[in-house]
Amino acid sequence: MLSNKRLVTICFTVLCCNIALLSVFVKLNIGERCFITIDQHQEALAVIPDDFLSIGIDTSEIENYEKIDFSKPLFRELASALAPARLRLGGTMSERLIFSSENIPSVSCTHCPANASKSTCSAVKKLCRHKFLPFFLMTGDKWAEINEFCKETGLKLLFSFNLLLRDREHEWDSHNAAELLEYSRHKGYDIDWQLGNEPNSFRHVFNISISPKTLAQDFHKLRNLLNHYGYRKSLLVGPDTTRPQPKCPYCLEFMIEFLGNGSNSISVRSWHQYYLNSRTAKLEDFWNPDTFDLLEEQIQTMKSYTAKYNHIPMWLTETSSSYGGGAPGLSNSFAGSPLWLDKLGLSAKYNITTVIRQSFFGGNYSLVDDRLDPSPDWWISVLYKKLVGNKVLKVDCKCSRFQRMYAHCANSKYTNDTTAITLFAINLELAKARFLLNGTAFHGNDLDIDEYIISAPSNNRRSKIVRLNGWQLHYDSSVLEPHHIKYGNHISMPPYSIGFWVIKNTSIKICQ
Repeated sequence: MLSNKRLVTICFTVLCCNIALLSVFVKLNIGERCFITIDQHQEALAVIPDDFLSIGIDTSEIENYEKIDFSKPLFRELASALAPARLRLGGTMSERLIFSSENIPSVSCTHCPANASKSTCSAVKKLCRHKFLPFFLMTGDKWAEINEFCKETGLKLLFSFNLLLRDREHEWDSHNAAELLEYSRHKGYDIDWQLGNEPNSFRHVFNISISPKTLAQDFHKLRNLLNHYGYRKSLLVGPDTTRPQPKCPYCLEFMIEFLGNGSNSISVRSWHQYYLNSRTAKLEDFWNPDTFDLLEEQIQTMKSYTAKYNHIPMWLTETSSSYGGGAPGLSNSFAGSPLWLDKLGLSAKYNITTVIRQSFFGGNYSLVDDRLDPSPDWWISVLYKKLVGNKVLKVDCKCSRFQRMYAHCANSKYTNDTTAITLFAINLELAKARFLLNGTAFHGNDLDIDEYIISAPSNNRRSKIVRLNGWQLHYDSSVLEPHHIKYGNHISMPPYSIGFWVIKNTSIKICQ
């Protein structure tokens, strides 16, 4: 038999364990209470287009013609689920791409076949001056395949011309671009255009510098070329500089000087944004509120310094969680999903009218992997397209830095209720979050809510598998059905989760 002393010790130990388990239960299930206020009478903060959430494929992915099969039915289905959207084909290797309308069997720096066009051979000769990066040919057949893919999936192509094709006087050589435009006009392709990729970084990447003033002249030349070849209505998007940051004031200065010389030639002000370095990023960096705050600071900086050109729309033409191809096991898992959804919320709030996700396919930040399995961010993107409407609303969220929430009018294709709004939020804590719905937009305790909660199994933030309302998502079998909430005045989120709520029968006027 146990001695009284030992029995007391065991009972005390059991009691402590129960208290510890109870505290964990309370932390996970009671959670912090937040107050959400949305007023009935308000104007939309911004109105975003249907193709706001868009996608990119890096030019390097088409260097090897066998890497992407644009005709594959599943590949097309996964892309179609994100339509309408833009498909940007650009990146560092766009400065190594040469167009050839003909299929040329072999071409090198010392040999250009007789059946190659003059513009193709001239372009090869120019790029061979820069021997540390290889050039590659995009043939007419491949170009046709890409454009057919866009047509069939409801995507609008945004293509970046090669800026490094330059003559010895450092002026952009437009002959190869003219060949591509003539071919595209003949085929009737509907395309928007860019020139160059991150030109403020050329010294670092290519050991060559192009000044903002020279780049503006190149854009003016391209605008005239587009008008000549029947693309007068096409957008010209640029200059695609990198994000503004304290250690690189030149990034911002380049944009300002370019706009001062070339704003009359462009249709859109564009820049790229990443939060982290893929080589050094850690899991906690992806879930740190300080990381999330970087984007808002960068948007405000770019907006304020280019306010003179606010009549020109602003886009993020290349963006993801971490640069350098994405962080393995993080950028392509649920770990990266809160940053992605928060970026959509912030960008819409500040009237960034297009956000192009790098990338749809290719790299560790892709929405679709090499086996054509969708990532958690693909599911998040599909839900966003399904539920979130064009008008951005003001929402006051009194909560901690670990909960972030945004509000829009609901997507009119989801519900015919013209008073419906969509809330979406992230919970970065290992604790439940509860939101009390306040404000004149809501009718007391009589709310009709469709709820979609995305989470990872066992709160494993590195998981590439996600659950919707507790059920694991599979592309070939899952239906995105909500959990229906009737009669209540609050919503809640489990630990480490993402939520969408469509709230019907509100008093919001602007959504009507």
